[in-house]
Amino acid sequence: MAFMKSAPVRKSRAIFSRIPRLIARTSASDDDYLHHPPVIVNSLPKSGTHLLMQLAMNLPGTRQYGSFIAQTPSLTLKLRSQQAIDRRIKSVAPGEVVGAHLHYSPETAEALRRRNALHLFIWRDPRDVLLSEAHYLAKMNRWHAMHKTFASLSDFDAQVRLAITGLDEHRYPRADKRIGPYMGWTESYGCVCLRYEDLVSPQTNIQECQRIIDAYKQLARSPRSLPSAKELVNAIDPQGSHTFNKGGIARWKEEMSPANLDLCHAILGKWTDPE
Repeated sequence: MAFMKSAPVRKSRAIFSRIPRLIARTSASDDDYLHHPPVIVNSLPKSGTHLLMQLAMNLPGTRQYGSFIAQTPSLTLKLRSQQAIDRRIKSVAPGEVVGAHLHYSPETAEALRRRNALHLFIWRDPRDVLLSEAHYLAKMNRWHAMHKTFASLSDFDAQVRLAITGLDEHRYPRADKRIGPYMGWTESYGCVCLRYEDLVSPQTNIQECQRIIDAYKQLARSPRSLPSAKELVNAIDPQGSHTFNKGGIARWKEEMSPANLDLCHAILGKWTDPE
């Protein structure tokens, strides 16, 4: 089962999906994008991308071809140009659900608007992001450019410290340099900004799913029968993700050392105000 969720298998599936995706895109008219808006599931890495993909796939007329738009691909960690990002957004098919790790820029926001895309952005407490990232890079993704560096460290505390302080400015920058470029989406008009903590909380998940449905209705011309917010909530299965570790909220309170927590507060500032 673990092999079936591995990066090579997932990438192979995406390759085999290129032909039907190409057919859907090249045969589409502008009107098709109005009736069937693409859904871009954008996230701060390690914040619940797969969870939000599950919700998006329950919107009417959606389909998934395995496409993913990464600002910095994990194999190379090289920053993609704005032109490259614009081309990938333009190539999205009507109704397609696409996962993404996209930095904020007005140009990217405009490219999504031109495609009539429903843009969902999810983020979570960066302290939990860093815990998850350290585990993922050390134990789960052997094909990531940083895997060997993380795996070579003696213990989890050292791995978390590396996730906070970074390696160097070009290959793996400090946490604020990696996280900051995404956070502009939290104030971007037209972006449905969601917090992982709110989507998994029984107190707020219905309200958050209703926001997704309402945003879809505003974009789709003559939308098909829409699911209820409760149906979207029932689609959530965090353990279905190939990157699932433990899940949960505020794990940093138990799993992050005081020294690393102080580093987080010093480096990430307003996103990790001490409680």
